[in-house]
Parts: sequence; C-alpha cells; structure tokens
Amino acid sequence: MGKLIDRNIKVPLHYQIYLDILKRIQTGEFRPGEKLPSESELQKIYEVSRITVRSAVEMLAQEGIVKKHRGGKGTVVCHGKYLYDAGKLTSFTDDAKLYGEHAGSELIDFMELVPYSHVADQLGLRRGEKVYYIERKRYRQNIVVGIHKAYIKKINRLKLEREQFTPDASLYALLRENEIIPSTAQEIIKVKVPSERILRLLQMPSGKAVFCKERITYIEGKKPFEYVEMYYNPDYYQYKIELRLN
Repeated sequence: MGKLIDRNIKVPLHYQIYLDILKRIQTGEFRPGEKLPSESELQKIYEVSRITVRSAVEMLAQEGIVKKHRGGKGTVVCHGKYLYDAGKLTSFTDDAKLYGEHAGSELIDFMELVPYSHVADQLGLRRGEKVYYIERKRYRQNIVVGIHKAYIKKINRLKLEREQFTPDASLYALLRENEIIPSTAQEIIKVKVPSERILRLLQMPSGKAVFCKERITYIEGKKPFEYVEMYYNPDYYQYKIELRLN
C-alpha cells in the first residue's frame, strides 16, 4: 500500500488517509467483506500516529463505508447499498438480477391459515377463508438481507406445496406458472424496530430499526392476491422515487 500522503500541503493527514483508503475501496483493492489493515499496520504504512489513523477510519465508519467490530474482528469493508426505484413493481429475484447477483432463500414457514383481520381485509377474504402463508429469509450473494412474510390468496385454483420453495425458487415465477400475473401494487415503506425474532433472523442487534415494506399486489381488474410484509437490513438498501411538480 503506497504512501500517498503529502505533509507539505494544508489538507489534514487524517483526511488524506481517509481519501486514500476510500479510493482503494472504490477500485476494488479492498473488497466488501474484507478486513482493512489494523490500526498498527496503517500507522506503519502512512507513518503517522494511531490517533491520526483512528480519525481516518472513524470517518469511513461514520459514512457506512466500513464497519468496526470489537473482539479482534477488526474493521471490515461494508457492502454497498442497493438502490431501487420505489415506483417499479419487481420481485426480489428480479432486483438481484439488476445487479448481476444471485438471489437465494431459506424457507422458514409454510402453511395454510386464516390470516389476521388486517390481512383478510386487504385481500378481500371471506370470513374463515384460508391463504398460503410463506415466510422466507432472503439472501444476496449468500448474505441474509431480508425477511419476507407473504399471504397468498387462492385464486385460479392455485396449488402451492412446501417442496416448491427451494433456495433458488421465485414465488412470482411459481405464480406465473398458475397464470397469476402481477399487474400493479400498492406499497408502504417505513422505518420501524421489528420484533426480536425478526432481528435475530436478520442477524442484527436488538433494538435496531429496519426498512419495513407492506405490499398489496393485484392482477388485472384490481383484484388483490398477495399481501406481503418485507423487512430489510438498512445497511444494504436505499430507495429512490421520481417526483413531478404538477
């Protein structure tokens, strides 16, 4: 690692080190998930004090570029956040493909049940009508980034089986095989602290807030068939939406 700081200019040393490490992360010298050199190693590389090195690393951590771990795990380069258009209806698998990545899942629960009243109202269910309940961990590049809890209405004589939900299975692909084609959706995105169970599944600390998305998906004719609650680790996601002034 080259000594790319200049003591003859007025730019603070810790900021020069911050810029140098950032450049090396952006060019792929340090990849997401990899550890940075230790503080003592950075001291030797840049020939500065530990306080200067610590200030540079702290700047990177505050911007979410690296994450500092205790217990000898060191400082790790963070994965970049995925940016999505909140105005487009896509599946999790389609989202992953946009980044050239592999989407995976782990089935947590699958059953037929009578949902609670809020879900029943959103799906326009009759009293006592059952739906398919599918809960899955969602992975990007083998990293758990989300939890999906989907309630699927039994339309078009839909028949789903637990065995269909393999790690590579796409729910929307299975629905298309049953001629259930999503056309539109309404979605609410909010930040909330979920249950401790959800945080454990996401491998996140207690009390941490996440992105929570609630979606009602429709087929042609504005007929609802899916209600889904999605919980995403905010370390990996950000959203954009195009606004117009009428």
